[in-house]
Amino acid sequence: MDTQLVVLILGAMVIVGAVVLLWRGQNRRGAGGLEVSLADIFKLKLTLSPQNVDSAREAVREAGRERGRGAVELTSLGQTGVLARVLWVDDEPDNNVYETLALVELGKFVTTATSTEAAHEYLSQLDFAAIITDLNRDGDRDAGLNFIREVRASGSRTPIVVYTGDVSTVSAAVGEAGADAIVDLPNDLVDEIVRRTA
Repeated sequence: MDTQLVVLILGAMVIVGAVVLLWRGQNRRGAGGLEVSLADIFKLKLTLSPQNVDSAREAVREAGRERGRGAVELTSLGQTGVLARVLWVDDEPDNNVYETLALVELGKFVTTATSTEAAHEYLSQLDFAAIITDLNRDGDRDAGLNFIREVRASGSRTPIVVYTGDVSTVSAAVGEAGADAIVDLPNDLVDEIVRRTA
């Protein structure tokens, strides 16, 4: 049977059922109501084509070249069919174009905040599967660490990944602040986000 015909029949059945339930509710004392969840009717399955994965790999290679890291490769993409919203906090988002492209190719919706204040506003309005942050913003070397502490103090357990130029000098402070991971290579960043949003 054609998929469109099945959807049409199911839709008609839902409408008829709703009308019958509402009509029956009007003939009784008390209010009648109906609750229908579209999640019970429709299911979306996302499959990323090899072209998406290849584009993500190329974007990560380009990010490595841009950062002077040479050839970096995505080693394992894990589950790539999961859509997820990611908040990226960085006062210089243009430095992360290729990393962002790689994440988008892998089904991640990236929202960029260029300040801690904007990041908090996004967090108050939207749900995120992961957060990426830099450490230095607008001349404040502790902006990223303070942001991580504030997010953790709010009770959020959203995974936080710090993306910085030098992991070795700040890893202890980042861990104490409450971040889940710290990376300095584009491929490690993408792998970490894909793994934590699977």
